[in-house]
Amino acid sequence: MSWFLGDLVERNISRKVLLSICIVGISLMILDFLFSLISEISDLTDSYSLYDAFVYSFFLIPVSLNEYLSYICLLGVLIGLGSLKEEGEMIATKTLGKSNFRILIASLRPALLLILVGFIFQETKLPSLSQSNEEERLIKQNRISLEDGYWFASGSEISYFKSSPNRQSIIEIQIFELDEGWDIERIINSESATRKGSNWILNNPEIINIKGGHKSSESSLIWNSAPTQKDMRRILSPKYLSILELKETIDDEVSEYKRNNLSLEFWRKIFHPVSCIILIFLASSFIFSQIRDQNLGQRLLGGVIFAFSFDIAQNLFESMAVVSFLEPFVAVVLPITFVFIVTIVIWRWKPS
Repeated sequence: MSWFLGDLVERNISRKVLLSICIVGISLMILDFLFSLISEISDLTDSYSLYDAFVYSFFLIPVSLNEYLSYICLLGVLIGLGSLKEEGEMIATKTLGKSNFRILIASLRPALLLILVGFIFQETKLPSLSQSNEEERLIKQNRISLEDGYWFASGSEISYFKSSPNRQSIIEIQIFELDEGWDIERIINSESATRKGSNWILNNPEIINIKGGHKSSESSLIWNSAPTQKDMRRILSPKYLSILELKETIDDEVSEYKRNNLSLEFWRKIFHPVSCIILIFLASSFIFSQIRDQNLGQRLLGGVIFAFSFDIAQNLFESMAVVSFLEPFVAVVLPITFVFIVTIVIWRWKPS
């Protein structure tokens, strides 16, 4: 494990950087929670209480931490390596034979671990958690209602149903079966449907034969034309989908506007870990470059300015991609490329 964790000196660097990243993360988490809670106070109603706002703001924390992970790593590495420099430990570390490259690798280890954990969380629990949290809030604020159902067409059938926020249960289903002349031939009503494997099973369906004029009921019935997982995903916002789900949905989407939004979110999630690593290199360039006479406060200010500039550039290019002015891939990669070029320039900077 020594090849991975490094020796005692490198572990000390990793520990300081990890501690700094945690401090920055916790600070941003508290600030984000407070700002979110304050912003929710104006939306309080009889059905949306202060407790509901507290719960919503609390469950928003993982979403915000994942979104700001690249900036947390940037500031964490700046503070961690900057404190080593301010306290004179950087000179001692180099005296022990550690090059800038080895110091950079040591600072990357804890950041890469957090990036990996964040990526796994982003692809597994985060989409359903953030979507469910947001919809529960909107429901309690009476902005959307479970009474608002969805229409779905498949072949010669048109169905109407209502869905829970997590899209795992379907209730109050009406299925209209049409004949060749597009007249209603049969209506199937069911209070709920249960998923078994890849199928939806209608519970206690009532079958009304319009042309025959008779009614019957069953204990259960397979809903052959039920919406698939792909169909259900189309109901969701792109930010609530994983990378694999986004890829499948993009392939099936016919609307250019929706496809651009899906592609943008796809490439954003793909390059999110890359942007984190690039910003860590940027942070290290402030420490190891020829611009090293600055104190920790000046380096932090520079890091914050670059973080804001990167965020503004991302939002600008992504807005251009939504309206088809740029390809989504280009819109995501351009700001990252810009930061990479700036990092190289700072590393090679030699003041006159």
